Amino acid sequence: MNRTARVCALVSALVASIAIPTLAIPIPPNVPVSGHQSGLQNEEQVWICPIDTNVVVTNHRDFRLGYRQIGLGRSTDGGATWVDSLIRTNYQIFTYQSDPIMTVNSAGSYFISHLDYESSGSYNGNSFIAFLVSTNKGASWSGPYTVESELGPYFEDKQFLTCDRTGGPYNGNIYISWTRFSDNEPTRIMFARSTMNAMAFDDTIVVGHPFRATCMGTDIWSPGQFSQPLVGKDGAVYVFWQGVHIDSLDGRCDAYYGIRFNKSTDAGTTWQGERHVKTVAGWGYVDGNIDVYSQPTTDADIFNGPHAGNLYLQYRDLNPNAPFDSDIMSQRSLDTGHTWSPPIRVNDDPVGPDVDQFHNWMVVNEQGVLVSIWYDQRTDPNHYLFDVFAAYSYDGGATWTSNHRISSVSIDPGRLAAAKARALAQEAALSRNRSSSLNAPAGPLGPLTHLMPMAGKIAEYIAVSAVGDKVVAVWTDTRQGDQDVWSARWYLPLTDPRLIYPLSNEVVDPNAPGLLWAAAWKESEDLYRLQISADAAFSSTLRDLFVTGTQFNDPIAEFAPGTYYWRIKAYRAPGGVPAESTAFSAPGSFQTPPPPCACPCWADPQCDGVRSTVQDVVKTIDVAFRAVAPVIDPLCPRQRTDVNCSGATDVQDVVRVVDVAFRSATPASRFCDPCAP
Repeated sequence: MNRTARVCALVSALVASIAIPTLAIPIPPNVPVSGHQSGLQNEEQVWICPIDTNVVVTNHRDFRLGYRQIGLGRSTDGGATWVDSLIRTNYQIFTYQSDPIMTVNSAGSYFISHLDYESSGSYNGNSFIAFLVSTNKGASWSGPYTVESELGPYFEDKQFLTCDRTGGPYNGNIYISWTRFSDNEPTRIMFARSTMNAMAFDDTIVVGHPFRATCMGTDIWSPGQFSQPLVGKDGAVYVFWQGVHIDSLDGRCDAYYGIRFNKSTDAGTTWQGERHVKTVAGWGYVDGNIDVYSQPTTDADIFNGPHAGNLYLQYRDLNPNAPFDSDIMSQRSLDTGHTWSPPIRVNDDPVGPDVDQFHNWMVVNEQGVLVSIWYDQRTDPNHYLFDVFAAYSYDGGATWTSNHRISSVSIDPGRLAAAKARALAQEAALSRNRSSSLNAPAGPLGPLTHLMPMAGKIAEYIAVSAVGDKVVAVWTDTRQGDQDVWSARWYLPLTDPRLIYPLSNEVVDPNAPGLLWAAAWKESEDLYRLQISADAAFSSTLRDLFVTGTQFNDPIAEFAPGTYYWRIKAYRAPGGVPAESTAFSAPGSFQTPPPPCACPCWADPQCDGVRSTVQDVVKTIDVAFRAVAPVIDPLCPRQRTDVNCSGATDVQDVVRVVDVAFRSATPASRFCDPCAP
């Protein structure tokens, strides 16, 4: 008895003897992080403390004072409640702080990075990348520390960071990458490393060199934007970014966005060279006039589970099968970035025009489970309001689960626009008043000057963190009338089965495994019930069995030609014992093709199994009596008119041909190759 049969017998007995609860995934409780503050609160990050999961720390961009600051949130009850604050003025260098980002090391120390700058109207000499450090799980902070000791003739932008938590020789290193703008030089992707807990950094390195092309008489210098560093299990460092490539042909310029990356195997000291992964949509807009991007979101499985070493990449891209439909796409590398799998769709809503998903974030927990969140318009028929949705990959990024909703109130782009307009007006007024005052206060909040435009109506990123089964997400929310930071916490769920292939009346190969679904729970504890029926109501079943994997591995050649329906129920079954289940999925459908003709060549060219039709007779005469007809039919070389294997057409062959064509005692299906081995 094979494993599936043993499992089937065991589970069938258990299901018959005990009641197994059927669960659905509820929307988790939503709680405010920043409270209801004036101005905008957006661009969130969150990390659960790896050594104390009761502690969760967030940061975000905050306009409650009328200009950009960094807001902090800290929870000591796992994200049920939050204490909100702004970074103190003695942690600030210039007036403005923006683009907050955060990471945590394996010892539980937190590192916040942000842009600290004065808006002078020039790129030259007015910005630092600053750091704050907490060695007591976010209870207090030190800093600011800067990546560079002196201001340069440029403006730094869109920095992201990561920490080596591999336990290897570079464990604890902090890596940061960003885009550098200058009045006189092309933009470029920069990188820096700290081996001193972000309190000092090595010299900066260019990892994304400026791409220069002259198109239509215009010089274009751009490596791209939204760079994100990543550490692999072996300690290798990667920097991914949304880059630009321009093809110039016959005076015509074609510009493309793409995901690019560079790699270092010596902790960021030297780099292998820039590579292209995928052409993507780049910048754009979705309904509600929300600007969206194709920036890369990355993570790596640095742990010791079944998918150790995998690299993961996500981004927003346009669906080629539907106009104005952007999806969250995912790719993985199983060979440290040398090759990448084809993109797969993370969101599971029906493909259709003008339903967008955007602003995704992704993380991997210690068990190798991927967690992804994003904004999603599927709940609004008008494609205007949107919500936060989540999905998981329990099989190392091979498939993604059914999606479920996280936000309990939809986000309103109209409120986003109104909040942005108010914040712009407030910041502009404050800037005018303070810069014209003869008694403008000195110190960290010196005179406000030129107003820099804010990035995006809802900013550019949200975040999720997962440690073990605990998950916490943060996002920008409008339920209180403007932009505030909200959060949710939940445990990894047993998800509803997501059918992958086939879905809708596709023809399957009857001799090959053909039913595939996404893993709905951890691979060591999942179990599935598969039903196949000839009717969509499943009034009777042709198959009803328990399966330990996510593919039906038995051929279905014995099914008669026709349409069939299949569905899956998922179980969480630690130790093989079902503890809870989902309901059955909505059914998919497939078709099995007609069986191939037993002898489909010249004796029965219609493959209808009936001898001596007009077509059969014509083909028989053609083969037997026309000199141009070969002895061996080229369409079926193992079936011949040469019944005695003489290599020529002779009396015996003609007798056999006439017998097949005109005598009812000899069915066409018997006229096969007597010379075949």
